[in-house]
Amino acid sequence: MLGEENGMHPYLADGTECSLPPSDATETKEKQRERERREIEERIQRKKEAREAHIAAVTSMELPLDWENVFATDERTQGVHTESVGDALIMSLSSLGRVDIEYISSVTGEDYKTVICALKGAIFQNPDTWGECFYKGWETAEEYLSGNLMRKWKTAKRADDIYRGYFAENVAALERVLPVPVSSGDIYVTIGSPWVPTDIIDAFITHILHLKTRYRFTKHDELTGTWELPDKSFYQRGVAATGTYGTPRLGALEILERTLNMKTVSVMDEVGSLFNKTGVKRVVNKAETVLALEKQKKLIDTFRKWVFADAARKEKLEAIFDEKFGCVRRRRFDGSFLTFPTMSPDVKLYGYQKNAVARILFSPNTLLAHDVGSGKTFIMVAAGMEMRRMGLSKKNLYVVPNSIVGQWRGIFERLYPAANVLTVEPKHFTPARREETLAAIRDGDFDAVIMAYSCFDRIPLSLDYYEKTLKEKKKELASAAVNSKKATRVLKGRLESVTKELAELTATVQNGKPPICFDELGITRLFVDEAHNYKNLPLESKVDKVLGISTAGSKKCADMLDK
Repeated sequence: MLGEENGMHPYLADGTECSLPPSDATETKEKQRERERREIEERIQRKKEAREAHIAAVTSMELPLDWENVFATDERTQGVHTESVGDALIMSLSSLGRVDIEYISSVTGEDYKTVICALKGAIFQNPDTWGECFYKGWETAEEYLSGNLMRKWKTAKRADDIYRGYFAENVAALERVLPVPVSSGDIYVTIGSPWVPTDIIDAFITHILHLKTRYRFTKHDELTGTWELPDKSFYQRGVAATGTYGTPRLGALEILERTLNMKTVSVMDEVGSLFNKTGVKRVVNKAETVLALEKQKKLIDTFRKWVFADAARKEKLEAIFDEKFGCVRRRRFDGSFLTFPTMSPDVKLYGYQKNAVARILFSPNTLLAHDVGSGKTFIMVAAGMEMRRMGLSKKNLYVVPNSIVGQWRGIFERLYPAANVLTVEPKHFTPARREETLAAIRDGDFDAVIMAYSCFDRIPLSLDYYEKTLKEKKKELASAAVNSKKATRVLKGRLESVTKELAELTATVQNGKPPICFDELGITRLFVDEAHNYKNLPLESKVDKVLGISTAGSKKCADMLDK
């Protein structure tokens, strides 16, 4: 071959090009790439196999051979036995206030898998709380198939896909009870409806101002519920802004912003005044205000006609409304399983009273709004004692009007003669005895503490509690304020206010704290009789100039809410 010595491409003697095998370096690179590709595929395959093995393990309903039931040595199951798994479920609810597969297995002698299969349909496993443990997270059908069903359905559908059909019964049960979607004709929506997204309001502004391009006009933060149109002054010109939907004194976007925030629309003038330090005062211009209110009405009417006119927008709003409100199913509480083993046999509760007790047991907060004379006191006493018996509460506090403390103690002794009850009246709360009384509550193991209003109101919460609460609130506000699309002036102002309040409180904490505070007493459940006496709570509302609505509230009611 010619030319090979000079590093040229080799040719045969007749001048034709010669094909040589690839160099070792090229071959090595190709093999390396192929090896890396195979290694990646093998890693992906191993991860897939490991995932499949994990899913098979957590959904197999199999326990290790050396597994021991936690209730094997629990006194609550000693000497307790029933052949019926259904009866054991009732016993679990009655004794523990929850569905506990281990408890049911212990009192029936059946294995966990048999218990679960026997109760399926009456109980469901919640994908949010099961923690990949086949006997955990079980709830009654009444509890699981209530609340926001659309969110539960989405969670169950996602979990069913991940765990290869393990939650298929959840999905089917939820689909059977999902309410029919609400149509637009039954949905009330107006300017200021808090569930309407900002892009809908932006589109509406583009429509009324006849703009060719849609801009981002609005900011809305869910934390304070505040709407803001930062650049409204830039668009406050033209016939639409100052004539059709606004006035020369109050432009369309200013009226829209006030309407979004439920603020009163009014036009103010400054006039001279001899009684103000500034020499002027602000008064309502009635003629201009009436004109602005007419424009506000026109804006609202236009929005209602426009909002569902577009098919895509209509479908989007129907979906949002349905997920937030339309798919919520009310839970009904059945207390027929309750037996009240420690209650006096001479007392029998009515069915509605048992249902109310069940609601208190299974809900974080309950309002008893029965008629006068329907036995609400019996319900509260029974619920508190059942919570103590089930281990749901360690110490119950009943706050009652001063005049009926003795009456409450009498009812308690009638229902539960053997109960250890401490009664705290104003005579026990004099400055000389207050510390002693609070120490007794803190250190004693009482079934119930019955306390007069006036005593309760004089127990302070610790400064540490308020400091912790303010820190959490500051963190929440700061997190929301980071998003420039939602950080309104109100949100930023509230963040500054909380920061200042926290700094002042921190200085107070360093100077010392009260001797015994409410949060040191060990109270785990609070029952308030005649709770309407504490209804004047501070409200966070954008609505102004409405008789009967006060955002300040009272200190006594705010203190009750904190406690």
